[in-house]
Amino acid sequence: MHEICHVEIPSTDHAKSKEFYEKLFGWKVELIPEMNYAMWEAPEGPGGGFNLVKEPCSCEEGCCLVYILVASVDDKVKEIEAAGGKVLKGKTAVGDMGWFATFQDPAGGVAALYESAKKEQAAA
Repeated sequence: MHEICHVEIPSTDHAKSKEFYEKLFGWKVELIPEMNYAMWEAPEGPGGGFNLVKEPCSCEEGCCLVYILVASVDDKVKEIEAAGGKVLKGKTAVGDMGWFATFQDPAGGVAALYESAKKEQAAA
């Protein structure tokens, strides 16, 4: 009853967000111009939206951060940079559980990648 049902990622440009997240993560993004909003749906897990903001996100410690499960943080970081994103914190170990990195997308949203050290999740 208390599962996550919707996550918003700030965006200064819905079209840029759509292009970036569809290309890099396979998300389905629907632009809803009449609401000045965009909805996204990940292949698995909760969906959400891109709330329109005037300035790029400037999250400091304490912000809510969305982590996206990937097979390889190293590979996805390269794709993010090639697609116009900016790495904020490079690949960092999380004990013996896995690795993470944070990035800012071209429309100003901030999110994180997570690579699990567990073999059953590593194929994601």
